[in-house]
Amino acid sequence: MRHRFTRPAGRITLTYLVIALLWIAFSDRAAEALFADPQLLNRVQTIKGGFFVLATGLLLYILMHRTLHRIEIVALEDSLTGLPNRLAFTRELALRCQTSLARDQRFTLTLMDIDHFTDLNDEQGHARGDELLIMTGQQLRRLLDRDWYIAHMGGDEFGLLSPPGLSIQETRERLDWLQHAVMRGSEHDLMLNHTLSAGSCEFPKDARTGQDMLRQADMALSRAKHQGRDRHSFYHEELKRTLLERLSLAKDLRDAVEQRAFTLVYQPQWSVSTSRWVGAEVLVRWHHAERGWVPPDQFIPLAEREGMIHRVTECVVEKTLTELNQAGLDRAALPSLSINLSHLTLLHDNTMSLLHHLIDQRADNLPAVMFEITETATMENLDRTLSAMQEWQLKGIDFSIDDFGTGYSSLSRLKQLPLKELKIDRSFIMDLPADQNDAVITQAILAMAKTLSLNVVAEGVETLEQSDFLQTHGCTIMQGYYYARPMPIEALTARLTEPVNEPTR
Repeated sequence: MRHRFTRPAGRITLTYLVIALLWIAFSDRAAEALFADPQLLNRVQTIKGGFFVLATGLLLYILMHRTLHRIEIVALEDSLTGLPNRLAFTRELALRCQTSLARDQRFTLTLMDIDHFTDLNDEQGHARGDELLIMTGQQLRRLLDRDWYIAHMGGDEFGLLSPPGLSIQETRERLDWLQHAVMRGSEHDLMLNHTLSAGSCEFPKDARTGQDMLRQADMALSRAKHQGRDRHSFYHEELKRTLLERLSLAKDLRDAVEQRAFTLVYQPQWSVSTSRWVGAEVLVRWHHAERGWVPPDQFIPLAEREGMIHRVTECVVEKTLTELNQAGLDRAALPSLSINLSHLTLLHDNTMSLLHHLIDQRADNLPAVMFEITETATMENLDRTLSAMQEWQLKGIDFSIDDFGTGYSSLSRLKQLPLKELKIDRSFIMDLPADQNDAVITQAILAMAKTLSLNVVAEGVETLEQSDFLQTHGCTIMQGYYYARPMPIEALTARLTEPVNEPTR
């Protein structure tokens, strides 16, 4: 790379020396041959010298101009896709803002990135990822007119600037179509297996500077991703308020992680076949000083997005083992304990090693620990998830599939996973036995689990009718308000040490 930029300097110097030497050698001889008068020859030599300075100065300017132009092209062009890079895009954006403001024109900035691009790099290698980036750039150039400005911003992100003369409505329609057409318009399997998310903002309605426009478009892109990806979102003021709210909550969550400021509750699981408590699920709660209790479905996804989920999981496991030990709950009173595990943590080797160490160091008589991972997350990246689960199962860690029935996994896929248990999602339980569709799905799940020799836990059991239906079709382990609500460790200890009777309803 160093020679790539220093080579032009050598060429300029060599060209200059060759021309200078040839000029001196031949022009002196020609002057001496043509002019015998010493005074006249002296004047000619002076004129010749001046001409030499002008000519070589012009030559140097031409050579330097061409060289610097090439360097500028290299500096502003993405070497992989051949598109302008981020630096070129930001320059063009700043210029576009200035001229559009002076001419009262409107245009749209769009950021697009490839969904799950990191997974492609991890699974198939960076060469495969580069191939997808090249094809995406080619598709954008093929589908858009020449007056659209297209750039590769780095990573898997592309930037677009619409033509100033295009109406906002036309631009929106074009971008909505483009967001789907880039991948679906290709016949290559690599592109057909991926989708794009896009975020846009409009000048001057949403912002008047290039920096602000990039920020607003990025907010819109984040919204498209959080809504499930494969979407196109336009910026609006509510996004800014939501972002600031999320940033504030993320800061508070980070403080809570540092202070271990989480509360644990335990929801026990009842076995109708043995009439005893056979397990419990650990549920994490966060009480915010100003907001009160923050729902888990709000702060857990936030912890995943902000990279804090590993620390949260470590905190939960540490606190769970500590509370069990202090409460004196042994395996005889509570055979097993389920802890929810993010698929991000499952694939994070360092955190899993720490969790394994914590579990391995617990007292032998403490309840066995089982990790619950959602079916949807498992199916998103089956190959990596399967590999990780198999590795940790060999080290003594058991797994359960949570919210089963929502991830559309087939029997052939399910049987590959090293599972000990699956939990029927509460959405299929809540309308039993009246809803015929839920009844059929639940029966199918129970039959599937029996075929695979898996234990089944029914979540969200709240009525006697639900419990009776599940028992009739072979489910014997119940978890839900009908049997017990989530409770602190002290209440759990008291409940488990009560005489063995049917739970209070």
